[in-house]
Amino acid sequence: MICVVIPTIREKSYREFKEAWADCFSKHDVLLVTVRDGDAPTVSLNDGGRASVDDIMGEDSDLIYNKNDGVRNLGFAFVAKYLPKVEYIITLDDDVKPIGDPIADHISTLNKRVPTSWISTTTEEYPRGFPYKIRNEAEVVVSHGVWEGVKDWDAPTQLVLGNPDTGFYKGVIPKGIYFPFCGMNIAFKRKMLPYIYYAPMGYRVGMDRFADIWLGIVLKRLVDDKGLAIYTGGAKVLHERASNVWKNLQKEARGLELNEGFWDGVDDDPYFKLYEKERNRWYVFISNLPSMFNGKHSKKETN
Repeated sequence: MICVVIPTIREKSYREFKEAWADCFSKHDVLLVTVRDGDAPTVSLNDGGRASVDDIMGEDSDLIYNKNDGVRNLGFAFVAKYLPKVEYIITLDDDVKPIGDPIADHISTLNKRVPTSWISTTTEEYPRGFPYKIRNEAEVVVSHGVWEGVKDWDAPTQLVLGNPDTGFYKGVIPKGIYFPFCGMNIAFKRKMLPYIYYAPMGYRVGMDRFADIWLGIVLKRLVDDKGLAIYTGGAKVLHERASNVWKNLQKEARGLELNEGFWDGVDDDPYFKLYEKERNRWYVFISNLPSMFNGKHSKKETN
C-alpha cells in the first residue's frame, strides 16, 4: 500500500494539488495524508476527520515543529501509528504537479538493488571491468525525486542567477558521498520511518529552510553504515512557484554558515545537539509503536 504525505497551509494550492494528482493517485490507490500546518497542526486521511498533534504524539508532541515544511514529520508519525499496511511513503510539496507517473517511478526505484562501492561510467548496462559481485550490492530504501520548472536554489544563487536551466544526475549516491537532499519529492520504505525526521526549524529554533538538507546528511551516513542505498533522479515533478527570495535570504542566514561544516563533522553549535536529541527521541517514539513493525524490528537498534 502507498501513501502520500503532504504539508499545506494554503487551501488554494491544496485544491490545485489534488486536482493535478487525482488520476495518478486513483491509478495506484494512494492514501492521502494531509498535514495542515499552523498554530495547531492537524492530520487527515483522505480529507476525513482531523487528528491533532496531541492525538498522534501524546507526551512527545514537542517533537513537531510547526510553521515550516518539517511539519510533515507529523504525517509520518500518523502513518507509523495508524496505517500499518502502508509499505511505501511518498512526500510531496503542495505546489508540485506530476511529470509522467512519479508514483510508479518512485516504487520502481525503491525495488532496485544497486552498487554503492563503484559508480558506472555508462547509463544502461555495466561496462567491462565492473565487478559482478557488487552489481546488486545494496537495497534502495530512499528515492530522491527531482523537479522541473523552478529549481531548488538557495537565496544567494537565486539572487545572482535567477532560475538557470540545469540537468539532473540519475543514479545511486555512492558510498561516502553527500548530496543536497531536497524533501519536496521523495519516497522511502516503511522501515525507514524511525530515521526520517526533518530537522527542527521555525520560530522555536530561529532556523529555517534546512530541515530536509540536514536530514539528508544524517540519513546518508546511516544508509552507508547499514549497507543500504539512496537513488536520485528516478521520479520527476513540476515545480512552478518560486518562493520570495528576500524572505528566503532572511530564513537561510544562520543556516548557510552552519551548513558549510555540518556535513564534515563540525557540529559543536548547540542547535546540532538539539537535533541529535530530537532524532533519538523520534527513533524511540516510532520504534515503540505497536503498529510499526509487527514485531519484526529490533528496538535495541539505535540511530
